[in-house]
Amino acid sequence: MANREENIKKINAELEQLTDEELENVAGGTYNNTAADSRVLNQLGLGISGRSALECFWIPTFHKTAKEVANTFDKFGIRVEQSWGAVQNRYYIAGTGGKEITREQAFQIVADAVGKPLPKLDY
Repeated sequence: MANREENIKKINAELEQLTDEELENVAGGTYNNTAADSRVLNQLGLGISGRSALECFWIPTFHKTAKEVANTFDKFGIRVEQSWGAVQNRYYIAGTGGKEITREQAFQIVADAVGKPLPKLDY
């Protein structure tokens, strides 16, 4: 397993390959939302890898984690819109014509479905 310093070197190497425009898009913050979502879903015992924001800042890890998070929410009838921009992740109940719900409501639906208490949300 790679240690923290090796991970940071790997992340920095990936960032060096990005254009200024791509870096501007990464500078938002919703990778933090997706990382936090993965940790909460992991705490609910859903077999998803709980990731740190630093891990999700590395683009290949973000894409893998974002897909895991979206697929997991989908199993509970929730659609999540993820973005690298300044806009926070958005959550919707499927089949309601796109009714938006809060992040906490999305997690409460999942927690209720798996019969576990809602973990502390680490925004």
